[in-house]
Amino acid sequence: MKNKNKKRKKNRKYSMGPVVEIILIILFVSVGCFLLNLFGANGYITDARTLETTLTIINNIFSRSGIKHLLNTALTNFQTLEPLVLVILSLIAVSILEASGLLKQIFTPLKKIKSKYITMMVMFIGIISTIIGDYSYTLLLPLAGILYKYIGKNPGLGVLTMFVAITAGYGTGIIYNYQAYELGNITEIAASNITANYNYELLSNIFFLIASTVILTIVGTIVLEKFSKKYTRNESTDNLNISNKASKITLVTFIIMIALFIYCLIPGLPHSGLLLDKTEPTYIGKLFASSSPLSQGFMFLIIGILMVCGFVYGTVSRNIKNSGDYSKALTKTFEGTGYIFVLLFFISILYLILDWTNLSTVITTNIVDFIGSSNISGIMLVILAFISIVIISIFIPSTITKWNLIAPVYVPLLMRANISPSFTQTIFLMADSVGKLFSPIYVYLLVAIGFIYKYDSDGNIGIMSTIKKIMPVISIIAVTWLVIIIGWYLLGLPIGINTNITL
Repeated sequence: MKNKNKKRKKNRKYSMGPVVEIILIILFVSVGCFLLNLFGANGYITDARTLETTLTIINNIFSRSGIKHLLNTALTNFQTLEPLVLVILSLIAVSILEASGLLKQIFTPLKKIKSKYITMMVMFIGIISTIIGDYSYTLLLPLAGILYKYIGKNPGLGVLTMFVAITAGYGTGIIYNYQAYELGNITEIAASNITANYNYELLSNIFFLIASTVILTIVGTIVLEKFSKKYTRNESTDNLNISNKASKITLVTFIIMIALFIYCLIPGLPHSGLLLDKTEPTYIGKLFASSSPLSQGFMFLIIGILMVCGFVYGTVSRNIKNSGDYSKALTKTFEGTGYIFVLLFFISILYLILDWTNLSTVITTNIVDFIGSSNISGIMLVILAFISIVIISIFIPSTITKWNLIAPVYVPLLMRANISPSFTQTIFLMADSVGKLFSPIYVYLLVAIGFIYKYDSDGNIGIMSTIKKIMPVISIIAVTWLVIIIGWYLLGLPIGINTNITL
């Protein structure tokens, strides 16, 4: 124990902390843009529809216009940072669930289950949760920490496990979301320059996704179980009551509210379809388009359901005795999370600088041009495309933004090598998930670090130290993706309904 305490003190002594690390990254990026601007660094963006290219240069943030832009938009950029709102809303929902005792009621019995099955459950839930997009991070990261707390494991380990599962799951998942719909549209446009008859179908890679979901769940479980041995166990104590009567009443309440929620998603029934955007041509679009009531109000609806369930359970179990207790219950999980909001503020500044200077865009376009000018084909082209997308994902974590830049070159390039656009998009998603796992500028990695800090503020917690800690896990996931991709390619298996790897 003394050796462990000495090691922790030594780690704290040499740890800069994530806030200082982000500030250093901001300075590094700013100076880099200044130097690259002096040397005239540039890149060419290719339009997906016309294949016309537009010159993009790197701007100097230290210029008069750069400083003016930074001062004028820094606060606005922070206010409009989507994860900021999502984190706040999710913390309200999780707070009432935790303070009411409902999460203790649900999670405590899981303590009897073997650790590997808990890890497998978290991996699978994280992978399929990508149907709700980035909401999965803000809802499931704090829930994973609380789960691990109640089953006697380290809460920080729960947060990291869920982060790995969700991020890796963005490359797979057997349930589609609106992101898959948008990516498919971009792919279809990029492919139309080679063949006018190509249509992207959502089920075009379903076989691949089902298989990779199973494989990733198993591999992730094995690797994370070995990784978890580095973490000490945790024993949680609180005075919250557990009530079977309260759980039954809460379950009935939850079922009624979910039934109403589902009814609002069904078109054609009396007064149904309230949450659909009826202007969209496809049902996926009606559900997940940016203008749909479901997409816009998802977190509001989830919070409403969870607040009601928490109130019902807390009142019946007597964990919440009055309105004052209920008000306090809505803020319980906020304790120790202030670090998250500090991290989000500084990452918003970094994003502002990257966007205005065009640094990430120019780096990406040059990598894409290099791959596009290569004379390789076949399996080597697939591997090179995968590796390049992993590298690009470090600089541009946003999946849609990245595919808009990459697809106009990669889709036609691989089509000329007889590789179908659907398989190219699949390769992209696999590589995208790997790159985001260790990107120091990926906002949800910082959110995860913030939640870890909540449970272990005395530990060696930083961006680079966290990445270093999970790098063995990331490496094995990356190799797993490559093995699946190469194996599928060599075997020539269909990746979906009426869809093959080759054209």
